[in-house]
Amino acid sequence: MGAPLEGIRVADFSRVIAGPVCAMTLADMGADVVKIEHPVGGDDTRGYRPPEIDGFSPAFLCYNRNKRGIALDLNVAEGLRTARELIDRADIVIENFRTGLMARYGLDYASLAAERPDLIYLSISAYGRDGPFAARAGYDPVVQAESGFMSMTGYPDGEPMRTGVPMIDVTTGMTAAQAVLAALFARKRTGRGQFIEVPLFDTGFSMTMHASMEYMVSGECPTRVGNGSFVTHPLGVFHASDGPFFLTVGNERAWRRLVLEVLERRDLFDDPQFATGTLRAQNRDRLTALLEEIFATDTRDGWIQRIRAVNVPVGPLRTIEEAMASAEVKGRGIVREAKRAAGPPLPDVRGPIHLSATPLRDATAAPALGEHTDEVLADWLGYGRDDIEALRKTGATGT
Repeated sequence: MGAPLEGIRVADFSRVIAGPVCAMTLADMGADVVKIEHPVGGDDTRGYRPPEIDGFSPAFLCYNRNKRGIALDLNVAEGLRTARELIDRADIVIENFRTGLMARYGLDYASLAAERPDLIYLSISAYGRDGPFAARAGYDPVVQAESGFMSMTGYPDGEPMRTGVPMIDVTTGMTAAQAVLAALFARKRTGRGQFIEVPLFDTGFSMTMHASMEYMVSGECPTRVGNGSFVTHPLGVFHASDGPFFLTVGNERAWRRLVLEVLERRDLFDDPQFATGTLRAQNRDRLTALLEEIFATDTRDGWIQRIRAVNVPVGPLRTIEEAMASAEVKGRGIVREAKRAAGPPLPDVRGPIHLSATPLRDATAAPALGEHTDEVLADWLGYGRDDIEALRKTGATGT
C-alpha cells in the first residue's frame, strides 16, 4: 500500500515557512506537491545563508523536502496561463502572498471556485484575508510579540523572548495541514472543496493556551516564570557536578518517588512548605537551593539514571550537536539522507509522523530552482518538447 495521499496533487505557491511547512507535510504523506517559484531568486529562504551545502540553504532544505520545483513568472501572460492550467489539475492550492495578489492574477478562490467546486484552497496570511488588518504585513517574530505568545517566554526580571525556532510559522503550517486533511475528508463525502484560512495571528493567540484561559478566569495577567512553573516544582534546570539537566515533577506521586526513593530525604517530604505542588512552586527558591546542593554531589548521568529508574521525567540539557549524536536520535533514525536525481544526497531530519499501514514516502531533497519544470509540464499538463520550448521562449520559465 502506498503513502496515504498518493494521487493527490498540490499546487504550492507559498514561500518562506508556514505555507512550505504545510505543503511539505502533505508531500511527506505522498501528495505530488509542485512548488511554483519566480524564476529569479525563488523562495526567500533560498537566500537564508550562510551556511550552505551544494548551493542550498539549511532553511530551504528543511521546509521543502519531497516537492518538485517549477519556475514560472506570473507577470508573463504565458506563465500565468500555465499556472492556471496547473491549478485546473490540482486538488489543492496553497498560497501565502500578500492580500489581493492572487486576486490580481485571477487565481484567488472566488475566481476559481465557480469552475472548480471541488478545489481545496488554502490561504495563509498574517492577519486574515478580510477585516481591518488584511493588508498589514506580518512575520513570525512580530506575531509572537503582539499575540501575547512571546510574553510567556523568559524570566520575570528580563524581557520577553521569542522562541529560537519560528514556532508561530511552524505551528501555522502544521495546523494548516490538519485543515487541508479535514477538507479532503469532507470532499470525499460531499464532492465539494472549500476555502481554508489559517492566519499567523490567530495561530499565535491560540497558542497562548492556558495563559489566556487563566486570564479569563482570574482577570490577572500571567507573567513569565523562566524554565519553571507556577503550579508545581521542582520543574526546571538543575545542575549536577558535571553539567545541567532538566527535571519535571508533575504530580505528588513523582515528588514522593524523587525525595524518598532517589534523594532519600524524608525531611523534604515532611516539610509543610513542600506538601503540594502549589506550595513547592510558592517556595521554589528555598527548594531549588536545597536540591541544587544535593545534585552537586554526583554526576549528571548518575542522577539521570537513578531518577529515570523511578519513572520521573528527566533528561540532559543538550546542544544541537549533542542531541544529534544522542542515542535517542540515532535509535529513532531521525537523522537521514534525502536522495536527489543528480548529485549526492543531502542531510535531512525525518518528520515525527508514523503510519503503520500507509507509511510516509522516502525522502527526496528540496528541489533546485525550476529543477522539475519540464517534468511537471509533461506530467501534469501533457506538454511535449515543442510545447515546453515554446513556453521557455516567452520567458515564462526564466532565462
